[in-house]
Amino acid sequence: MQALFVGRRRVGAPLACSCHISSLTTNRIRRYAQKVPRRYFEIDEAEALLPRIRSMMGEALQLHAHLRTAIDELGREGHSVNASVLSGDRELALSDGEKRTLERGRMLFGALRESVEAIESMGVEVKGLVDGLVDFRSWRDGKTEVALCWKLGEPSIDFYHDADGGYAGRKPIAGHRFTRRRETAPSARN
Repeated sequence: MQALFVGRRRVGAPLACSCHISSLTTNRIRRYAQKVPRRYFEIDEAEALLPRIRSMMGEALQLHAHLRTAIDELGREGHSVNASVLSGDRELALSDGEKRTLERGRMLFGALRESVEAIESMGVEVKGLVDGLVDFRSWRDGKTEVALCWKLGEPSIDFYHDADGGYAGRKPIAGHRFTRRRETAPSARN
C-alpha cells in the first residue's frame, strides 16, 4: 500500500483506494468546521486569492475522492456511513478490516474538514465542494449585499448573485462596482 499525499502533504496512514459519497455535502462537512467571521471583498482582492483557492480546492477534491472510496467500501459491506459516523459521534459494528477502512475514512474526513476550514479562513464561502464553487461576499455598487461567484475551472470572477441566491441566479459583474463596505448616502444638511 502507498501513503496518500495531497499536494506535498502526507495525509494519515497508508491508503489504497478509488470512490463514492454523494450524501456527504459541503454543508455536512461545514457543520463540523469552525465558524469564521464574514468578510467582504472588492473584486481585485477576490481575484488575488484565486491561485491559492484553485490549489486548495484541487487538494480538497482529491481528499473527497479518497473519502468517497472509503465510504463506498463500507457501503458494499452493508454499512451506512454519514458525517456523524465519520466524526466519531456514532460507531458501527465492524470487522477488523472494516475498522481500518473506517479509520481511513475518519482521517480523510478530518483532513477534508481542515481543508474546507483553511479555504473559509480566508473569508471565502465554499458552496459546492464537488463542483468547486466558492462565494466572496461583497457590496454591489456599495448598496446591495451580493456574493461574487466563482467555479473551479473559470479563469476569473465574472459573475455574482444575490446574497441569498445561488449559482443558478448568477449575473455578469460587468457594469457594477464591488466594495468591501456598504456605502451610505450622504445625509442632507439643514
